[in-house]
Amino acid sequence: QEEFFYTFNALHTAQKQIVLTSDKTPQEIPQLEERLRSRFQWGLITDIKAPQFETRVAILQSKAERDGIELPDAVAFYLAKLVRANVRELEGALIRLSAYAGFRGRALTVEFAQEALRDLVENRARALSIDSILKLVAEHFDVKVSDLRGARRHRAISQPRSVAMYLCRKHTQSSYPAIGKGFGGKDHSTVISACKRVEQSLADDQTLRTEIESIERRFSS
Repeated sequence: QEEFFYTFNALHTAQKQIVLTSDKTPQEIPQLEERLRSRFQWGLITDIKAPQFETRVAILQSKAERDGIELPDAVAFYLAKLVRANVRELEGALIRLSAYAGFRGRALTVEFAQEALRDLVENRARALSIDSILKLVAEHFDVKVSDLRGARRHRAISQPRSVAMYLCRKHTQSSYPAIGKGFGGKDHSTVISACKRVEQSLADDQTLRTEIESIERRFSS
């Protein structure tokens, strides 16, 4: 931090542009010296979100138009649902699909996309299991998986547990009872309540939205 402090000052004095990225705001970064924290707050601080569904569709349509690819809306919607967090992977899926269709002499349809991108679908299904989501959420909030599966009601545990249940419901095909079983035998009504609580909080809790989006970005990494 000492070396970076002087580097920052030198660049700032020379009127150079400095761009920093983090999954937390300066106030939320632990063990950050106050003199660095204050300097990080001199400039613009903005939240960069993963592209929403409509944005992903627009990116695909723009890429298809630039590359001369005839992309039906149904296929664009399918790809946008399949690849959620990474624009590079999104465009790569389109290029791969277009090339495969050219080699096979096939039209771009949802059925063909499912066939051509089967490995992406299977990898996503494998990656987004209840266990894998539990592990990612535990790592993100610096808690133990056993705590998320346990019965402790302290907010430092209960909030991550609710987030994990919400993400399991959103990103897997698991039922409420199945999710409850994966969380140490919780009743399905507990899972329903947790999911509703998170959904309601997302409307006005920017910090929670940022936390969830940060976890979801790791789903595609």
